[in-house]
This record gives sequence, structure tokens and C-alpha cells, in this order.
Amino acid sequence: MSRRYLPRAAVLAVLVAALVTGCTGSDAAPGTSKPTRHLDATQPASYVVPPCPELPHRAAVQGGLPDLTLPCLGGGRRVRLADLRGTPTVLNVWAAWCQICSEEMPVLTAGMRRAGDRVRFFGVHYKAPEKYGELSAKDFGVSFPSAQDTDGDRTTLALRPLAGPPQTFFYNADGTLAGRHPGAITSTKQLDALVQQYLGVRL
Repeated sequence: MSRRYLPRAAVLAVLVAALVTGCTGSDAAPGTSKPTRHLDATQPASYVVPPCPELPHRAAVQGGLPDLTLPCLGGGRRVRLADLRGTPTVLNVWAAWCQICSEEMPVLTAGMRRAGDRVRFFGVHYKAPEKYGELSAKDFGVSFPSAQDTDGDRTTLALRPLAGPPQTFFYNADGTLAGRHPGAITSTKQLDALVQQYLGVRL
């Protein structure tokens, strides 16, 4: 598949349409699923989508991490979200066609590096083909593993109510939901405050 991106005018049209509809329609993706390019990307040509972790099977917690199994973006083992336990977790829903997702990603990457092994960062690539997710993971600078949900329906049901991406969920180590943040996290200060508020971890 050739590498193609939305022209700037098309990206602006998508953003305007999102603003008109309130940017919250969880079951209404933009009119195209082609990837948006993050023009400031600095990932090397050798970039590989981070592999998904091997996780022990754990009982799902009602109202917590959902009993939803998805393929890993970039190939490899499938991931059951309910198994992302044992460590406080930041779960980010992002999409290849989502311009503000690309702008948010450096903030999440910086937070993940500061957190080390104290907080797990994990993503769900939402409502776009896996190939576009792989291309955008490189361009956006995605440094954490992600699961792939091409049509988005399973993620929408599991994380209801799910506003349009980006949206970030914060889960305690026992799998219970501590909080959620709809929309982009725009600064390291904001991310640090959310992680401390919901997970009790100072980055």
C-alpha cells in the first residue's frame, strides 16, 4: 500500500466538521479513515510499533478494565484489556485520522518515560485500518503498545460512554476505573495532575 496522507485542506475540513458536531460522536468517525500526518514527527526509519505485553489472565472487574480482546497493532499476540492489571494504567484511545491525537502523543510519551514501571501506558487504535495505524504510530511518535479496533464498535461498547478520540482512561492497579479525560491532554503539567489525581502517582 502506498503511503498517502490527507491534504491539509482535507484535514481542516475534518476538524471543522468535528467542531460542528461537538467532537463527541463515538459512533461517527470522520468521512475518511486515512491517516493524518504529524508534521513534526522525528521517528527514525527503523521505527517499530511497540509490541504488546504478555499478560496473565485475570478476572474482569465490573465497571473496570473491560473483558475485551483485540489484536495488537503491528502484529503479535492479542490483548485482553481486562488483563492490564497489576500496575496503574493510562489507557489512551487514538486514531490515525485524529489530528489532535498526534498533538497529544508527545505529552503521553514524555509522561510514560517519567513514569517508568510505576504506570503502564497502553493505547487502542480506533476506527481505522491497521496499516494506517502503523503509519500514524510512527508519524505521531507512539511509544507505547496499542490494540487495534478497525471498526471501533467493540471499543465503543466496552468503554461507553466513549467520546470521539482522543480520550484517556485511568485505571487503578486492581483494574477499577479511577477517572477519564475526554479530549486531548495538552501539556505535561496537565497529564501529571491527572495521573496524580486519579492514580496517586507523582510523575
